[in-house]
This record gives sequence, structure tokens and C-alpha cells, in this order.
Amino acid sequence: MFSRRTPAQDKKECFGRLIRGARKRQGLSQEKLAEKMNCSRRWISNIERGISNLNWADTIYLMSTLQLEPEKVVEEVGLVVPVPTDRK
Repeated sequence: MFSRRTPAQDKKECFGRLIRGARKRQGLSQEKLAEKMNCSRRWISNIERGISNLNWADTIYLMSTLQLEPEKVVEEVGLVVPVPTDRK
């Protein structure tokens, strides 16, 4: 049975800090990043504060827009991605 996995609050906040840092390093305001992603500034703010739960497509698009490597994000945030050993 599939069980839904939602990151713990501390992981969401860590991801938000990572996004904020990447955005600032690129000299983007929340408004400019929202414009690039065709979304609202409020949504970007909620991500950076660890409030929003992102779906996988939005997460990948956000990381791609900010030129972040998924493997590094997973490592920096400290996400545990279980891989079943009985997969064929």
C-alpha cells in the first residue's frame, strides 16, 4: 500500500532557506522569480518560509529555474529517500 510522505516542517524550512539563498545569489527578487515562473510572489514567499507543500512538478521547475541540482538539494535539506530493496 502506498503511503503519502510529507516532509517534516524543519525540512520544508530548510528547503525554503535553500531556495531563498539561490534566489538572492542570482540577484532575483521574489517578484522577479515569480514572474519567471508565472506564479505569485506570495507563493514564492510561502515556499521560502516553509509554508507551502510543493508537488514534484513544481519542485523540479523551481529547482530548474534557479539552476539547482536535485541531488545537492536532497543532500543539503537532509531528505531521506527510501529505495525498496525488493524492486525488480
